[in-house]
Amino acid sequence: MESKRKNFLTILLIIIVVIIVGIIGYLGFELISEKIKENEAQTITDEFDSQIPTVTEDELDDVEELEGEQGSEEKETGENQEENPGGSETTGGGSSSSGNGSGSSSGYYRGGSNSSYTTGVSIGGYWVVGTIRIPATGIKYSIFSQPSAEALERGTGMLYTTNGINQPGNTVIAGHNYRNRLFFSKNKNLVIGNIIYIKDVSGVEVAYAVTSKFVTTSTDSSFYQRDTGGKREITLTTCTDNGSKTGERLIILAREQ
Repeated sequence: MESKRKNFLTILLIIIVVIIVGIIGYLGFELISEKIKENEAQTITDEFDSQIPTVTEDELDDVEELEGEQGSEEKETGENQEENPGGSETTGGGSSSSGNGSGSSSGYYRGGSNSSYTTGVSIGGYWVVGTIRIPATGIKYSIFSQPSAEALERGTGMLYTTNGINQPGNTVIAGHNYRNRLFFSKNKNLVIGNIIYIKDVSGVEVAYAVTSKFVTTSTDSSFYQRDTGGKREITLTTCTDNGSKTGERLIILAREQ
């Protein structure tokens, strides 16, 4: 009897050890996986910021005005060359150089106030159209033009837009809830008045204040095409903590300040 009891305890101990090792291994894998996703997301976001320096809307207006003046000067120079073809070789060369300079200045991927939402930067095989920054939850991620499964492992994705990011109308941005600190996992902690910053490919970062927060179904898109009264608005959508089972979605609405 004693021998059987010892064997039982030995087997029980082995089972407990195996379970503990399994749990540690699982948690270790989750931590490593989380770190990999975080590093990949950070790399893409940093690359976007390096290519698209942050500017204010006033600074962007100044850049566009300067480029407009340069364009007018080049057009005037070109017209003068056509009128004086015999004596414009040197001027023509200068004009060509100036034209190249103008081309390089537009290489910053900065769009005007009517820039299309399709404008973006190709980074790591993904089309990045902006970044989202939420100080209250401590996140900053890229916004990809398509919310594909692979893209949402490295940032957020644009589900819908009226006229483009940071343009009048509504833009819907989706992100995963891993119930940790990544992506939109902490959106449930946002409250009315929290600020969300959206940076677009012009380099302008617009501040939006949270105005509403509610839970709905995964098939509800009634809030996508809404009347914003000509204002800029954004919508954040993610699963609730039990969303993978219930299909529920946590929705955050925010409007420009």
